[in-house]
Amino acid sequence: MERLDKMFYIQYGDKNFTNKSYLDEGTTLLIASQGVDNGGYGFFDIKERFHAPIITVPRTGSIGFAFVQLNPCAVTDDCMVLTPKRKMSIEYLFYISAIIRRSKWRFNYGRKITPRRLSEMHALSPEEFKTPLSYESLYKKLYPRKNFNDSSNKIGKPQTKEFQITELFNLERGHFHAIDRLEDGIYPTISRVSVDNGLVGFYRKPRRAKVFSKGLLTISSVTGDAFLQHTPFIATDNVVICIPKKSLQITTLIYIQALLNRVKWRYSYGRQCYKGNFQKTTLSLPVSGSSSINEGYIEQIVMAQPYWREFKERILDNVKN
Repeated sequence: MERLDKMFYIQYGDKNFTNKSYLDEGTTLLIASQGVDNGGYGFFDIKERFHAPIITVPRTGSIGFAFVQLNPCAVTDDCMVLTPKRKMSIEYLFYISAIIRRSKWRFNYGRKITPRRLSEMHALSPEEFKTPLSYESLYKKLYPRKNFNDSSNKIGKPQTKEFQITELFNLERGHFHAIDRLEDGIYPTISRVSVDNGLVGFYRKPRRAKVFSKGLLTISSVTGDAFLQHTPFIATDNVVICIPKKSLQITTLIYIQALLNRVKWRYSYGRQCYKGNFQKTTLSLPVSGSSSINEGYIEQIVMAQPYWREFKERILDNVKN
């Protein structure tokens, strides 16, 4: 067994990215303290500081959720960065990540993760570590066989137009606040969380609450995450619900959801995605000659994605009336 500081350089991420609201969209991956999506916060016009492979460990938020980063990236200072001091296999880095995750219960707000505390952890050395698993073979099995195919290369680039979000949707907030006062029931309940499509459970509808229809977009007021709801639902008041002003194809809603999630980084705890802020959002959408949304073009783009068939078979076909 060997101490982690004998095998890794352990340091904080970059404090220049503590405030993310000023960042412009770009191509560099920024890793932050969230516990999903491998810690990825978004892609911005910033310089890469860390060369892959490294391990990132949130020290706030999702404390201890260690991730292996296999691409060059920038990292916020609410994460620790472990850079190998010598050659290590990808499998070994995932082993170290698992060791840290298993020990995350040791770190809480009274005893946060620091370089010293990470340094004191022990694990097998790269030379001692043996495993029958192969990252390369697992990657090939799990990665979609059909890679992304941008249909726009075949059908040409369409004209685009900027739409105010309020041109496309009526915006409403959910109708109740305290989930802990609800009784178990049958209604999918959407709240401000950033995972599981915003679902926090199934509850009885509060007396004055509205049941929203399926096929609507919901936005978390805390994180800015956009989700497409495939069944009728109820929602808390920290969710913004986007109700189309005219009928939109499901593929158009998926496309708009993706556009909204690309700019969710604009919302942080200092600037939450309340209805007043969100209604200023603009979207650049393909249009036809009449300046209406080119839903045919969008449909081709969405249906070319690697997970479209599985998404359609498992979700869309199962919720049809």
